[in-house]
Amino acid sequence: MAARVVTGPAWLWLSAPRAQELRTSCTRLGVALIAAAVALALLLVAVGISLSTPGNALDATAWIFGPVSVLPLVLAGAVLVNARVHVRGEHLDLAGARKARRGLAVLCVCVLLSSGVAAGARLSAISLASDGRSWSVSPANWIYLLLLLVVVLLGGVAFVAGRTTLRPSTPTG
Repeated sequence: MAARVVTGPAWLWLSAPRAQELRTSCTRLGVALIAAAVALALLLVAVGISLSTPGNALDATAWIFGPVSVLPLVLAGAVLVNARVHVRGEHLDLAGARKARRGLAVLCVCVLLSSGVAAGARLSAISLASDGRSWSVSPANWIYLLLLLVVVLLGGVAFVAGRTTLRPSTPTG
């Protein structure tokens, strides 16, 4: 097995204001993401309880995977809050920032997969409950599906904003 050779600097110099901005933006984005994820989880549970039918496996799957889809958002928020430790003094640890960006990518995929399972289960339950001619979708179902869409959008925001924030740039100042 060949060893992987990494070239380039391990640290990137940042101006003091840019380093502080990086720490602050990572913390603010991470905390906001965690707070939004907790609120979404509570809303998904509340709406999911009103939709569940005893003995229906699809309802149970949608009810379980809805709040589970929020867990990667909480973890992405924790990754962002923790990413500020990769700025030491006026230097950015490039390897640590790269790991944080990769972690955000993996968590974004987890959000997509778990939200997709929840939405698929919810839509399948709606389809099976219909008479075969037309779909009658209740407002609670629409709310549940829109909340899942918000989860996916927040996952995208975490991914894009985190990668933009932690991307090495040329020294400023």
